Amino acid sequence: MSPSYLLRCTACGAGYQDDGVRLHCDGRHARALLRTEYAQRTLAVDETAGGILRYEAWLPHRNEVEPSGSTAIYRSDALGDFLDLQNLWIAFNGYWPVRGATLPSATFKDIEADAIAGRFPRDGRVLVVASAGNTAAALAQACSRYDVPAVVVVPEQALERLRLTAPLAPNVKIVAIGDDSTYDDAIAFAERVAQLDGFVFEGGTFNVARRDGIGTTLLAFSEAAGELPDYYVQAIGSGAGAIAAHEAALRLIEDGRYGARLPRLLLVQNAPSAPVYEAWRAKSESLVEEAADELTLRRRARGLAATVLGTRVPPYGIAGGIRSILTESGGDVVVATNEQACDAMALFAELEGVDIEPAAGVALAGLRNAVFAGIVPQEAVVVLHVTGGGRKIRNGAFSVTPLPALTVPLAAVREPRLAELVAASFNSKEATL
Repeated sequence: MSPSYLLRCTACGAGYQDDGVRLHCDGRHARALLRTEYAQRTLAVDETAGGILRYEAWLPHRNEVEPSGSTAIYRSDALGDFLDLQNLWIAFNGYWPVRGATLPSATFKDIEADAIAGRFPRDGRVLVVASAGNTAAALAQACSRYDVPAVVVVPEQALERLRLTAPLAPNVKIVAIGDDSTYDDAIAFAERVAQLDGFVFEGGTFNVARRDGIGTTLLAFSEAAGELPDYYVQAIGSGAGAIAAHEAALRLIEDGRYGARLPRLLLVQNAPSAPVYEAWRAKSESLVEEAADELTLRRRARGLAATVLGTRVPPYGIAGGIRSILTESGGDVVVATNEQACDAMALFAELEGVDIEPAAGVALAGLRNAVFAGIVPQEAVVVLHVTGGGRKIRNGAFSVTPLPALTVPLAAVREPRLAELVAASFNSKEATL
């Protein structure tokens, strides 16, 4: 497929033809996000396609992919009445077929995985991914389906949540970081592996495919409602989903048919590990350095109800990053405790009739706190992004629990030969470590 877009630096404006792996600008300035700039300036909906391919003109695809499933968009009466919100909409990314949500991992990570696989070159290079759990499951399955060699690095604690619907291909490896590891440890090791010849770091929030893939959630809402919302509510760790929604809104405003005002972003973090909340409240241009010792910070991140939100180094102060989109949208950041998140999960199941993931519980709890605090007006058009749900419906399909090809002790993560061992596994016929 011939790319019909450029990558544009949000700091200096430099433009690049995409090679499928570029994450950063070459300019001599602080790190900044790249954004896709599409030749198609209006939202083009392919009525014959499903899932994210309905919006393929706004996806950085270089290879053909088949969408894993679809997002469900609906207006909520029961939850809206409970929160006293007149126009509450749910963007449900999970598995809930009666509503039209059919994502096999029961999370929004299937959407990201399809988009990432569609952009990544099929030239034999190995994609290296870091994950706290859901991304690992979705991308490992996608890479197996599309025959993309991959190394997926996770904290060892995430293995118990790594349930798959089919066995992995031999060229897709799971590497676990042991002991008291966190998502940030997985990222650090993945970046080391990706420095070896033939390996490419997926990039997380810096990957335009990841962001534009999940940005289709806002496109799906705007297609259904015919407008942009007043508020967009999202639980965040790295903030990729929130940045994606903001960038999608910018494109819809340029289109001219969906309104001229950016949705206010209401971002929710799982306390007590809430670096974005702390920085935003302090009106800081960068993340606020925490006074707690390293062991306390690790235990705090691991103790979250939504451990997938536990990164301590999200792209906050960079050009195009979280602080930038909050400022541009007139948004805000709130927090939700573990207890509040669990209560919200039970509330959603009771009122809407389906289970939701802890991160989605964090988002709902944050919205509830914001409504009760008077931050969100009753008459506002609000989209609550449920980033995972329906696992209980889907549970019987998760029949495969993959074993890690390699477990790396946390104390040995910086040993040079460990990264080389991962690389060597792809040069053997058996493809084992």
